[in-house]
Amino acid sequence: MRFVLMVTLAWVATSAWAGGASELRKQAEASVLLTGTVEVAPDGSLRSYRLDHPEMIDAPVLELIDRNVKRWSFEVDSVPEGLPASATIVNSMSILVVAKKLENDAYALRLAGSYFSPKDQQPGTELAYKRHMPPTYPFDAVRARVTGKVYLLVKVGRDGTVEDAMAEQVNLGAVASTEKEMERWRNVLAASALRAVKQWTFTVPTRGEPADQPYFLARVPVEYSIHGSRTAKPRKYGEWATYIPGPRHPNSWEAVEDNPGFAPDALAANGSMYTGGGLRLKSPLQGTVDGG
Repeated sequence: MRFVLMVTLAWVATSAWAGGASELRKQAEASVLLTGTVEVAPDGSLRSYRLDHPEMIDAPVLELIDRNVKRWSFEVDSVPEGLPASATIVNSMSILVVAKKLENDAYALRLAGSYFSPKDQQPGTELAYKRHMPPTYPFDAVRARVTGKVYLLVKVGRDGTVEDAMAEQVNLGAVASTEKEMERWRNVLAASALRAVKQWTFTVPTRGEPADQPYFLARVPVEYSIHGSRTAKPRKYGEWATYIPGPRHPNSWEAVEDNPGFAPDALAANGSMYTGGGLRLKSPLQGTVDGG
């Protein structure tokens, strides 16, 4: 089975980077991020869904998604008055599928995260980047060939400047020799990303319900990959990525009500932004399958 082969190769690569730290390597995960659209009735029931390029997605993943998405129902806010029952609400969709290696080359496959965003947003109703220079790659991290992705939660004021920010999660692309060393590299990447984001500016909503908010929240992924390394190559759609997931930190300065199916690492790509304005699942994601 192609899926088993690809995941197995991914874990071999992770082991080769580490050169040790066998217990830490057990934390490794492989994930694939898939995109598509979901169509929902005004009462929140699912009408249909579509995944982009299904021919590029492994069969066990397609089966897992299909079995679970068909059970989804959504909370629908701000339905226009008089909208007919036959109307359809369309959102863009991203789904994160994670494979975890078990004993004897078996694996557990699960839906780990999702996010939804309205299609065809009206101008002036969404938070958008105005100026966002990429962070400087820390020299020590480059020299040690440390790669990773930092998931930031950003609080933006009404003037478009960043009032506060925190690193919710940092995933590393390789295993260090100790957990303490891995935590040090997570902190190095997080500090770099936070220095950069605090200089960013945004265009804030001027129309619709969001325009009246005293501030705006956004989640932004920042990726660190070394030029010339295999991690720097554009990842093909449906291709698995291997990493060591970092802990998810609760934010201490603002309560954020997440979509039950949301996870920071379900953000579509580096440079994307999640503001929580899309459909909301009524219950957490379900779905795990074991295989070998």
